[in-house]
Amino acid sequence: MGSPHLLELGSRSSVDESSRPPTPGGEEEIVEPEQGNILYHIISQLRPGADLSRVVLPTFLLEPRSMLERITNFMAHPETLLPMPEIDDPLQRFVSVVKFYLSGWHIKPPGVKKPLNPILGETFTGYWEYPDGTKGYYIAEQTSHHPPKSSYFFMAPEHNIRIDGTLKPRSRFLGNSAASMMEGISYMEFLNRGKEKGHGER
Repeated sequence: MGSPHLLELGSRSSVDESSRPPTPGGEEEIVEPEQGNILYHIISQLRPGADLSRVVLPTFLLEPRSMLERITNFMAHPETLLPMPEIDDPLQRFVSVVKFYLSGWHIKPPGVKKPLNPILGETFTGYWEYPDGTKGYYIAEQTSHHPPKSSYFFMAPEHNIRIDGTLKPRSRFLGNSAASMMEGISYMEFLNRGKEKGHGER
């Protein structure tokens, strides 16, 4: 249920699904000596505060999917997403939104790798099939290259849910570690609520 189905029409992704290696079950990954030498060479050329989005990294440090697909982690838990429009109590609805948002952060590759940078204009489309026979639809596009910016749209029409957002990831080298900041904005609308039905409640 977690990963979306790729749409054959209109899907232009930087990842070939058939070429993905199986993901190991553990959280740790062994770095070979040659890989360690490459990594040390890259780090030795960096200065604190360097923008890592402009650094060409070796493939063993990259997650085999782009940022456009990685955003789908946040739609991977329909059990928290789909019931929200039917919750009448505003406080409980707010708690459910927070729970849904936090649920997407636990999905990560071994070693917490960096996703591939999408090229400008690249798109990723997909859909989820839910147990009740309905579907959720997703489309994302890379709308800026420097600085990187990914815009996305999700909708589950039968459940009156719509999400629009823009993600602007930033990363910095801090000397002996790296920092990753996920900036951006996301609007979630419940189309069955609000003063004007059909326009929804944010």
